[in-house]
Amino acid sequence: MIQLRKQIAATLMLAVVASLSFSGPADADRKRVHNTMTGAVVGTGVGYLVGGKNGATAGAVVGAIAGYTK
Repeated sequence: MIQLRKQIAATLMLAVVASLSFSGPADADRKRVHNTMTGAVVGTGVGYLVGGKNGATAGAVVGAIAGYTK
């Protein structure tokens, strides 16, 4: 009976560890998308202040690239 409890406990612990390891990449992808969008928004604002309408477009692209690679 004790052997069965140990086996069940080990199986449950393995399931918990596996579920935690699989949630990591999803969190990383979510953070990358957040950084990309934030970079694009900030880049748009700075680009508009510096270069007007055309600067806003270029700033959005550069900001998105910078946020993605952050």
